[in-house]
Amino acid sequence: MKPSNLLLVASLALAAPLQAAEDPAVAEAIEAGLQHYRKGELSQASSQLDYASTLIRQQRAGEVVGVFPEPLPGWQADDPSSDTGGMMLGGGINASRHYYKEDSAQLEIELVLDSPLLQSVMAMLTNPSMIAMSGGKLVKVQGHNAMLSTESGEAELTVIVNGNAMFTLSGEGVKASELQEFANALHLDRL
Repeated sequence: MKPSNLLLVASLALAAPLQAAEDPAVAEAIEAGLQHYRKGELSQASSQLDYASTLIRQQRAGEVVGVFPEPLPGWQADDPSSDTGGMMLGGGINASRHYYKEDSAQLEIELVLDSPLLQSVMAMLTNPSMIAMSGGKLVKVQGHNAMLSTESGEAELTVIVNGNAMFTLSGEGVKASELQEFANALHLDRL
């Protein structure tokens, strides 16, 4: 594929989500990037397309917090937070929500989404033999394989969803069954 066609395809792919969201800043950045590219101004084109990509990730980060469940009975929660990962973190989206009980039990649900760094972790978490060798236990969460580990008395549950999202549920004073309850309450359809 010629570079100009590749850029056009990439621009259209980035613009496709705009039909629903209609963020003019994203469309303007994509158009500016395309204009710079056509003029041979590659640095400016790259900068504008990076800017558009960042705006799209920020928009997605704001939407993805809906995946976290409301507190289960007996629990309270802080508001969810999200952030787009910088280049140091390989890009992608990070989001989390903190839950707690009056008896000082605490639970954290962390989400890493669309990060290239997930590829290195997925090989282990999608292979039941690797899970067993690491001392973890293979469990199911909403039909997805998950790894439950209970080292030093604290439980941690890691779930990979759709090959691009990793949830890690961990806490203090929390039973493995409580982690699984929260994991099964995640709104995975909102990813």
